[in-house]
Amino acid sequence: MKYIIAILAVVVIAVAAFSAPAPPSSAVALVGGRLIDGTGGVPVENATVIIQGDRISSAGPSSKIAVPANATVIHIEGKNILPGLIEGNGHVIYSGQSKYATFLVKHLDDYYQLGAHNLYTTLTQGITTVRDTMIAVKESLELRADVQSGKIAGSRLFTSGIILNVPGSYRQDTPEILQLPPDLVQRARSIWTLDIHGEAHGREVVRDYAKQGVDFIKLSAYTGYGGRSDQGGPPVLTASEIKAIVDEAHKAGLPVTTHTSSVDSVRTVVEAGVDSMEHPEMMDEHLKNEVLPDDLIATIVQRHIYCLPLISFAEIWGKFLKHPELLDDPFYIAGAPAELVEEAKQRVKYDLRENPDIIHTREDMYQLARTNLKKLIQAGAPIAMATDRGSQLNFHNYNSDVRELEIFVELGMTPMQAIVAATKNGAEVLKKDHDLGTIQPGKLADLIVVDGDPLSRVGDLRFVKMVFKGGVRYK
Repeated sequence: MKYIIAILAVVVIAVAAFSAPAPPSSAVALVGGRLIDGTGGVPVENATVIIQGDRISSAGPSSKIAVPANATVIHIEGKNILPGLIEGNGHVIYSGQSKYATFLVKHLDDYYQLGAHNLYTTLTQGITTVRDTMIAVKESLELRADVQSGKIAGSRLFTSGIILNVPGSYRQDTPEILQLPPDLVQRARSIWTLDIHGEAHGREVVRDYAKQGVDFIKLSAYTGYGGRSDQGGPPVLTASEIKAIVDEAHKAGLPVTTHTSSVDSVRTVVEAGVDSMEHPEMMDEHLKNEVLPDDLIATIVQRHIYCLPLISFAEIWGKFLKHPELLDDPFYIAGAPAELVEEAKQRVKYDLRENPDIIHTREDMYQLARTNLKKLIQAGAPIAMATDRGSQLNFHNYNSDVRELEIFVELGMTPMQAIVAATKNGAEVLKKDHDLGTIQPGKLADLIVVDGDPLSRVGDLRFVKMVFKGGVRYK
């Protein structure tokens, strides 16, 4: 509980001291840096970007951009200016807990405060937008509204609410949980469980979500993760049920994304017409040799279905299992509450004790994921950056977004392509590319300034010196 109290204290201070001010009334000019605008085009040396209100009014070579007489001029010579990064699969009310279900029951009344804290953390790292794919609906809508109004400072939030046909790992029925007050357990079950029973029910849930105001729909196409239906997990959705959900969501103007963990689940959702897929390359650890077939990859490319790999999450979990001492390394646990780090250490010890083959199993899964992601990259599949930030052992302060991009480069992308995956492509996944994702006149002024040379070393995106969101400077 101590770490929750500490976070709540930080949030109270943040709301009081870090509420978002209105954009400055006069223009702001960022002058002299190298412009990497997110489109994938040739970078502009000695560029100027003019911010007016919450929008970009002009961007290009300094020789061609007139700086308004009343502008606040910020010189950024030797630095790079890029669009704010977009986290394609974050979890803002999780903080890296090793015991999801227990945490979600014990802290039912802390979701908003945890979300506010983590949204501010991600914003200061240069992530100006978070797409949350598994979050309590009520709190997510409150957080989204309060960030948008400026009541709290944080990354823009887009929400799906709870995953339809949520995997069994979120069931609130472990022995530890059943010792807690029954009313809390029941409340948690009502929030985090959303099993779909038939086409009509799926359509009904989508209509209800659309009425509540979610930004997109997420469904689970594979129930092997965390529990099968014959072991108390959600029912396996048929292809026709998935198609009905996708159809109803599209009628409401909502994109559909999916939890996929097997070749069969990827093929099913592709045929159903989904807009994107989380970790299509990261197969369940219990499945073997699930290499994505070339014909399926070709269909993904042809239909322009976005893939959000989350491969850095698989890597970090494996690293902690092979090298538990990294849970004492500030590079990996910077800013993580001490209690969560201790919980992680105990979880790693438990896994190693109970499953002597776990390192080998996890490594096999990770290498298979790399193989599949490399195939997707080589085929030209549309890919956006996503990290599962906030999930088990994936602490918010660890730059998992940058590590994700480094892996993209290791597997065949250029640094420029990786940057586009984290900016322009992320906006396209959200269907918000008219406002976000690139530095172009008329778009929202979500910008970061970084040191180093990210076009040679994409890892230099860790060195964020300035963050603007909607024309307001936060760092």
